[in-house]
Amino acid sequence: MNYVRRLHLLYSPVSYALIGAAVFLCAFTIIPSAVVTRFVPGTANADIKVLGTSNLHNWSMEDKTVACSAKFTYAAGKAVPVSLTAFTFSFPVHSLKSGESGMDTKAYGAMKAKTGGDIVFAASTSTITPGAAHQFSVKSSGGLTIAGVTRPVVLMAACSVLADGSITCTGTNKLLMTDYQIKPPTYMLGALKTGNALTIDFTMVVQK
Repeated sequence: MNYVRRLHLLYSPVSYALIGAAVFLCAFTIIPSAVVTRFVPGTANADIKVLGTSNLHNWSMEDKTVACSAKFTYAAGKAVPVSLTAFTFSFPVHSLKSGESGMDTKAYGAMKAKTGGDIVFAASTSTITPGAAHQFSVKSSGGLTIAGVTRPVVLMAACSVLADGSITCTGTNKLLMTDYQIKPPTYMLGALKTGNALTIDFTMVVQK
């Protein structure tokens, strides 16, 4: 007999052209049924940051509104899930904020916000690997779409089940802007040039 947990999540994304990494957190409810599955609305706390470099200083963007859906499946009596299926997330480019309007405008333009304004991830396969105690890791392979360009990516997260049943997930992912046909933006008439590489850090807490 299996317990099936369906969840929907809302949290915020990452910078420039980043993935999102984010990753997989949504509030969930347990449905004590062997075969019945359904999506249940939920909420989650999430902190996602996109970190980049330039020839003058490092920069970051942050957001907290990502629409996500996923299904964790549990073996009877087990706190750690055994599988993750139907994992997707999406969020608008305009929800990414750096705290500097000029930088945000440049980022939105580089990511073609007007014509390809959503960052979307859809997993084709996901694998859960048990760890020590109530810990596990998740590896999801799928397509990440940024600026209208879809590329295969692998998202990794380290997860822990807490005493109250909530789950924390953290991870770091790296990507290149040019992989998504994005030209690294420049500022101040070219005096400031951003680097091509991006790092996405995320921490999410799935509430029970």
